Amino acid sequence: MLRTIFIITALFFSVGGQSQIKYGTPSNEPLPEKLQGLRVAIEVNNFPKEIDAVKIKDQYYWMHNTAIRCKESDVTIIEFGAYLFYNDQWNLRRSYPLKDLNKNFGTKKERLKHAQPYTWAENWRVGPSLFGGWAMWYFIGKTPSGEIVCGYEKIETTDKLLN
Repeated sequence: MLRTIFIITALFFSVGGQSQIKYGTPSNEPLPEKLQGLRVAIEVNNFPKEIDAVKIKDQYYWMHNTAIRCKESDVTIIEFGAYLFYNDQWNLRRSYPLKDLNKNFGTKKERLKHAQPYTWAENWRVGPSLFGGWAMWYFIGKTPSGEIVCGYEKIETTDKLLN
């Protein structure tokens, strides 16, 4: 089974011991710089969009999937990853190695074929603590004409138990 650990750290501490993270809900904050100015041509869908946790033994799981596709043409993904929302802005959590796109989404050579959906069925957040937060999956790709395009979608994990 494919599984990724998408852990959001509950608190970061400064040298003085005070919390530096302020979680919130994104509204109209600017996109991360690397997405600004890029045309949205890659559809990204997370299901469900709001995820309650399930507790299994000593871990919490926020079970969801992420699907991507391009309706216009083939696109070769050149970067993908996730941002977390805290301190009133999107903060890069991680850019993933491109080989992970092929492994997790079932693409070949990081290529999205025109209109073909690709799904990471078990793109789960897993962690030892029950707390909510916002993430945004992003994808940057190149069209056959050489245009750099993107796609992104927000997802909310809650501090509620499903079961």
